Amino acid sequence: MTGDVTPAVSRHLLVVGAQCRGPEELPGLEDAARRLHRVLVNPDLGACRDRGESETGSLLVGTALGKATVEKALATALRRAKDDGGPLILAMLGHGLGGYGGPLYFVTSGSAQDGAIHQLHVPSTIGTATNETGPNGLIAVIDTCHAAAALPDAQSATAGLQQGSLRLSLLFAASAHLPAWDMNLSVQLAELLESGLPNAGDFLAVDDHLIKELRSRIHTQEPGGFMFDGAATSGDSLWLAHNVRTTGRRSAGSLGLLACERLHKLLSPLHGTQGINSQDQLTDWLGGLEPESLGHPAVQRVIEFKRDLAVCAAAVTVLEETFRDALTEDLLRKAAVRAGFPLEVVHQPCPSLRDMVEYAVLCQSAVAPAGQSRTLVHFVAALAHLISPRDVLPQQLAVWAARSGAVTALNSRLIELSEATPRLVLVAADDGGEDVVRVEASLLFGSAVVHTATFPCEPGQGPGALVSALDDARRWALSWLTAAGEGLVALDVSVPTSLLLDSPPEEWKVVRGERMLGVDYDVTTRWSGLLTPPHGVLLDEMLHAGSRLLSSLQSRAHCGPSWLGSDDLSSVERLRELLGRRRVGGCVWGVGTLPEKDFDLMLEELLIHTPSLIWPRHGSVCDTQALQDEVAKHWDSLPEKLLRAFQEQLEGIPGHLADIRTTWHDAHWQEFCQRRAGRAVVAPQDVTPKEQA
Repeated sequence: MTGDVTPAVSRHLLVVGAQCRGPEELPGLEDAARRLHRVLVNPDLGACRDRGESETGSLLVGTALGKATVEKALATALRRAKDDGGPLILAMLGHGLGGYGGPLYFVTSGSAQDGAIHQLHVPSTIGTATNETGPNGLIAVIDTCHAAAALPDAQSATAGLQQGSLRLSLLFAASAHLPAWDMNLSVQLAELLESGLPNAGDFLAVDDHLIKELRSRIHTQEPGGFMFDGAATSGDSLWLAHNVRTTGRRSAGSLGLLACERLHKLLSPLHGTQGINSQDQLTDWLGGLEPESLGHPAVQRVIEFKRDLAVCAAAVTVLEETFRDALTEDLLRKAAVRAGFPLEVVHQPCPSLRDMVEYAVLCQSAVAPAGQSRTLVHFVAALAHLISPRDVLPQQLAVWAARSGAVTALNSRLIELSEATPRLVLVAADDGGEDVVRVEASLLFGSAVVHTATFPCEPGQGPGALVSALDDARRWALSWLTAAGEGLVALDVSVPTSLLLDSPPEEWKVVRGERMLGVDYDVTTRWSGLLTPPHGVLLDEMLHAGSRLLSSLQSRAHCGPSWLGSDDLSSVERLRELLGRRRVGGCVWGVGTLPEKDFDLMLEELLIHTPSLIWPRHGSVCDTQALQDEVAKHWDSLPEKLLRAFQEQLEGIPGHLADIRTTWHDAHWQEFCQRRAGRAVVAPQDVTPKEQA
């Protein structure tokens, strides 16, 4: 559809989201209604008058609205359109009754069980509205089941008060005999109007081009449309929105839902700011202020916000240019998880690129350097990691990063996300006491820590409290990974020395309190000494020991652990004397047979010396030499071989490797501990968001 100029008359809007209660509630209805309203009142898109959310406004959402309330709101909207001679867009979202040859009833009472007399008869409502003298046509968007049954009869169109001299465009979510699902029409229509259509002219209207595109996006139902034009005089065509793909009308200042809410909050105490809905309008208002007004704190916050909007606009532009054909809602959610967004942002029913970028910029943490959004960099890196070939950064992003001063941060995050297999780290913290007081959970993609949480253990509750906290942490991680489209396989369980004397973590019955952790997951036991060292030992000393150990292993100076004999373990003093002559971190220590006493003291001495250790699973091994030979044979494939041996033993397959336990140390664990020590990685929920007005 084409047009030369934007009509000067006002465009009017009424979006009605009629929600039901209890089991009839429609998930996502309110969000879909608000998003569609936001698009249609955007000056660069639908260009309708924004009259806010109320019974006399342009948005009406709630349960049990009632037929009378909806009819009154429609009458108010029609009166305004009549006064201005402009068109009216009417959108109805909710439950629909009827169809199958009968008329459509829009459920406004809050329950579809209340009967047709309590609901809105849609065909007659649309017929009456289109026959009203004055408005320049009606566009109706019906997002209900059986929505095509909203079509007025021929007599209403041709023999009503206007005698056929009327204009109507009707967009319906499903045919008259089929249901509609998940507010798909409203969600996909809003997204389509935001992104535009190629080769569709300057305006988007209810026509074959629009319906074909909607059908390509919506597969659960069959959307469709109807257009009737019997007006005696020609006028501006009925259109839904400017087509941003062809006209270039959309300014860099177009705003998403979060930015609109923030803008209205900032402007509410300032005089003369009513009706400002875009960055261009904001710029014009600021440009008209007297110089002495610019120093006012409230105005300064608006100026800062305007700078943030410019960051958003630049990021949206470069990401659309770089990834337009690859962007999907599912991909945006996956990137948001990897960027550390909160779960409520990830799970919003209709995410858009603009919404995600606005969250990253406007809700950035207080630790972000001045002029730079750390969360935005993480989101951009996540998109690049998911879409681009490995180790290849698109040229547009490289230029954007250079202009934004984010080259180092972006490159660092891409490195962290390389080989981005999800891992869950569970740290059992005892704060130096006898009991574990909390479980600290960190979810990693590659080496990037993207989410953290703490799960307390009630004191005095015994092992059950630890098991419960571990299971809570596991469930917490699964909620994130489900949103990211990933599964959980690898678990690092970090425990203090006292817990190493008990049963190994893979044998703990954590999963729903019934299943051993090592049955469903690959559990690697870590010693927590590199996070919280024993009394009298510096953290830097432990990290240095871990670094030395990695160097020793990489040099392949040893093809297996250094085994300690019974004489070496005859007493704590004898062991200390031995360790005093050996370089810290020089090897992995192996214990073939446990000493009869003081193994708890010896265990900590060994781990302080080198945080990786092998010892018998159940206290003794029948054939110590065979065990040592097996460890040497599979040394290069540990600890994966140990994980498989444990799981095979549960299936009845014997093996020497299943007879040993270990605290394992590798580059992954060393890096995690170093980052924790320096707090180089801080998940967004660990920091205070920057102050908002």
